[in-house]
Amino acid sequence: MDKVVIGIDQSYTRTGITVLCNKEIFEMYSLDFKGCKDNDDKRIELRSQLVGAIDNVNVQLDADEIIIITERIRLRSQGFLSENYLKATGALVASIVHIGKLYNIPVYSVDTRSWKSQIVGNSKPLSNPYGINPEKYRTILYMRDRGLLHHIAEEYKGRGEKGVIWANRTLTDGKKEKVRIKINDDLADSYCIAMYGFLPENKQKLKEERF
Repeated sequence: MDKVVIGIDQSYTRTGITVLCNKEIFEMYSLDFKGCKDNDDKRIELRSQLVGAIDNVNVQLDADEIIIITERIRLRSQGFLSENYLKATGALVASIVHIGKLYNIPVYSVDTRSWKSQIVGNSKPLSNPYGINPEKYRTILYMRDRGLLHHIAEEYKGRGEKGVIWANRTLTDGKKEKVRIKINDDLADSYCIAMYGFLPENKQKLKEERF
């Protein structure tokens, strides 16, 4: 029995999407919304990407069950109730729910603390010497420890230093060279959110989203 979970770490800045089939990576996408003029354009792009991902699943896999899991909307953003955040993020989640309904795929949300505690093992921030967001660092370590860092590492050629680390890249002749990379933490989060869907039901705290 094949089960597919699509995990989405949604944001207007950058959205990570991971498609897992029986816990194995099928596809991973990162949307940075370049060229989008406003939030409406970003929602259109997200819907388009999600449609493509689901179509790929339907064509290439014989899944008995497909579900989508998003990160639950935080009631407080940056320490206070933000009307703009709630409206904008609600519209983003509604776009995901709309696509799910078109394909008869249920869309669930999970609280950040729940998936971090259950998958990563701890939901508390972790400081680090690399300038990586402490809220994201445990997730990155989780990916690294499972040999999945190459899925979220992106070569960086900019001048910035924050969040930039050095890594070895193997060339075609077998030699190695040092390259500067940045870690796509939103993609890492989407992977962990998707993994949450494979936990035993008694450990899940999912809420079906209906807009």
